[in-house]
Amino acid sequence: MRRLPLIPLSVFALAMAFVEAACVVTLKQLYYPEGWKPPFHEIPVAGLRLEQWREFATLVMLGAVAWLPGVGGVRGFIGRGLWTFGIWDLGYYFFLRFLTAYPARLTDLDVVFLIPVPWVLPVWVPVAASTACLLAGLLLTGRRHRR
Repeated sequence: MRRLPLIPLSVFALAMAFVEAACVVTLKQLYYPEGWKPPFHEIPVAGLRLEQWREFATLVMLGAVAWLPGVGGVRGFIGRGLWTFGIWDLGYYFFLRFLTAYPARLTDLDVVFLIPVPWVLPVWVPVAASTACLLAGLLLTGRRHRR
């Protein structure tokens, strides 16, 4: 199987990463006008629920585009999904840094996910996980060995 579908998936994931970063910049300005730094106070319940649904919708979109090429069966779908997620998440942190100069270091704390509850972790954790997703995605979308 060719890895060609990874190019349009990467373009989509990078565009989604910018949309996500722009949205998060606005949300941080709304919910944290005092600045984005730990300790992070709770987001009001109505806003938190809306954000959780937005994150869920983002994951659905990433999965749906990974499904579109329709080649490689389940292995290909999972590989494309991992690749798209990895590009999207790394792109998100790149654009967030470009737009806000945050994070300054990989050890900076961030609210990395809100489903099912807020996860506050050093930025290196999602960066490492996304890098692992990229590598796994490449392995799963590679050519199958002839028997």
